[in-house]
Amino acid sequence: MKKRFDWFEILLILAVLGVSVYAAFSDSQNLAMRWFIRDDAYYYFKVAQNISEGLGSTFDGVNPTNGYHPLWMLICIPIFALARFDLILPLRILLIVLGAFSAGTGVLCYRLLGRVFHPVVGALAAVYWVFNYDILQRVYQMGLETGLAVLCVVWLAYKLYEFETNWRTGLTTQRQLMGLGFAALLAAFSRLDLVFLAGMVGLWILFRRSPLRYLLPLDLVALPVSVLLAFILRIGMRDYLEFSSAALTMAAIAVAVKLPDRKSVV
Repeated sequence: MKKRFDWFEILLILAVLGVSVYAAFSDSQNLAMRWFIRDDAYYYFKVAQNISEGLGSTFDGVNPTNGYHPLWMLICIPIFALARFDLILPLRILLIVLGAFSAGTGVLCYRLLGRVFHPVVGALAAVYWVFNYDILQRVYQMGLETGLAVLCVVWLAYKLYEFETNWRTGLTTQRQLMGLGFAALLAAFSRLDLVFLAGMVGLWILFRRSPLRYLLPLDLVALPVSVLLAFILRIGMRDYLEFSSAALTMAAIAVAVKLPDRKSVV
């Protein structure tokens, strides 16, 4: 595992943060016209501001809410505490934070793909990630939790690759396992639906000495997909929503029944 940044990583971070700082301290109207253009982001921002002012988890100051992903909200709270002094300042700081997320994801892509393939491949992937406009628009410009979630997923993949490589050579440590668990925890809290990814990683590690590590992920994907497709093919897409709760219940039961059966067979 690398202990320090190399020249490419330093240049990448400086370039991304330089652009982010320039954008953050441009005319304030750019922050609403070019950044943070989804109204969903402002639900986060207002709830974070209310929490920082002691009003609790609420958007309107009256009704409680929990409709957000916790890790992104945790980051927003101290930033939007500054809104009591200047309403625009939190948006400027948040833009720089998103730039840091982009740079961090680029560095991890460089390290991971550089080790799996070649450093040149990793460098190309990193440059593509941080400077591609479509990625910028879809992942970071909205001001939502997406940039944080991507960073956590790539970090989890990087830690998993490290653990897998060390395990095969007999060099794993308790510290590495704890680091992998912490990465999985952050991923789950960055977007709550990523708990399924964290669970898959946990099964992969738990059954690393058994053929189950290859069969369980396949079952976890194949069983729900087959159930949902069976419903859609039988009743049609138009009427599926009416029976969607039954389909999800059946998918959950299928997983609960099939996985223990798979374990006993293996």
